[in-house]
Amino acid sequence: MKIFIDCTHTVKHTYKNTGIHRVVRELTSELLKISSNRTDIEIVVVMFDGIFIRSVTNLNQQQYDHLVKVNKYLALTKINIKIQSLLLKLKNKFMNFLYILNLINLFDSNSENNKKVFLEFEGSIIEPEDIYVIADANWDLPKTYYRFLQLLKRHKVTIVVICYDLIPIKFPEFASKRFTKAFTKFYSDYSILFDKVLCISKKSAEDYSNARIQGLLTNNNSQIIQSFRLGGNYYKHELLLSEENNKHDVKLQQLLNKKYILVVGSLVPHKNIKTIIAAFDLLINSSHDDVFLVFAGNKGWDSETDNFIESNEMYGKLIQILGSVTDAQLDFLYQNCYCLVQASFYEGFGLPVVEALQHCKPVIASNGGSLPEVGGDFCRYFSPNQPTELYEALKELLDSEIYYNNLVERIRNEYVPFSWQESAEEFLSCLYN
Repeated sequence: MKIFIDCTHTVKHTYKNTGIHRVVRELTSELLKISSNRTDIEIVVVMFDGIFIRSVTNLNQQQYDHLVKVNKYLALTKINIKIQSLLLKLKNKFMNFLYILNLINLFDSNSENNKKVFLEFEGSIIEPEDIYVIADANWDLPKTYYRFLQLLKRHKVTIVVICYDLIPIKFPEFASKRFTKAFTKFYSDYSILFDKVLCISKKSAEDYSNARIQGLLTNNNSQIIQSFRLGGNYYKHELLLSEENNKHDVKLQQLLNKKYILVVGSLVPHKNIKTIIAAFDLLINSSHDDVFLVFAGNKGWDSETDNFIESNEMYGKLIQILGSVTDAQLDFLYQNCYCLVQASFYEGFGLPVVEALQHCKPVIASNGGSLPEVGGDFCRYFSPNQPTELYEALKELLDSEIYYNNLVERIRNEYVPFSWQESAEEFLSCLYN
């Protein structure tokens, strides 16, 4: 049996390193390792090219040079997005036209002889028992993608989607209008095709079920909704290859002897950046003026959030934005940070929480979404609408070295990390159940 893992978005955007891209790479890498020791399954990594799928040979490579260019020309991001959006629409219309022609030719050529239509991939037949997993953020693909999935469905291939969260549907105020429209349309139109929905937390699975009950998604009575847990470690081979680069990264080396609070993730509204800045201001004004605040993540689409950070008098001094970072750079940041803050109004999982805990670092997290589920009783929680609560939690850590060290020791001795290998095995178990 073949299990196709659709990684289209990660393949096309190798310069990005969002949470979803990291999940796609780590999960796929572990699935490939597992399948190499089994004869009953074959993991096939693919991408959709606008008409059909083609194999992907290297998913773990990150284009570091491209990454530098993206950060260097960050000011042009919003203009680039508009241009890319226009080009994407034109490309999608063209691909849609080509795909329709292909389908007409496919069925016409077989109708004359009344032969059964077979789906082939690289010389082998796609069988009815095969599974197609939409593992990536494929929300902006052309209509041809829908018709391709319909074709798989017609051939009785099981279609599975990984649902990370439904934030643009549940909280549209946290996303741009363009993204909300594309995301909502994807799930409302495509959900009828999904045989299984595998969510990354119990909270995400609950949200998906509720959205279906509320009529926000097309009701598919035979659809199965399950959840599996994400890992917290990295693809170590890639880290070892990149560790040497960190020694020559000036920004990272400057942080080595500094006490810094780490925030991981894109600077978008649902990450609750304003509360973080407000709490940090209170911290600085309370004599803790030797602490740094470091953001590891891309600037988002929301100029108000960007301006809010940049207008702070500590920006460029005690407040730093590193932009998108590689896995090796992120590992370095976790190893050397004082603590992690995850202040999101809502998260479908909260990957930085488990990654920080795996590095035995204290975590102060909001009680939004799945964060309490993921962090358990190893995190200090606060209400995302209360900056003073975050400030008080940070101050408690900073004011008592004994309290801080005891917390680190407890994490080290009691926290049980969940690996990506375990995540992949749990994922496969969900596919079979």
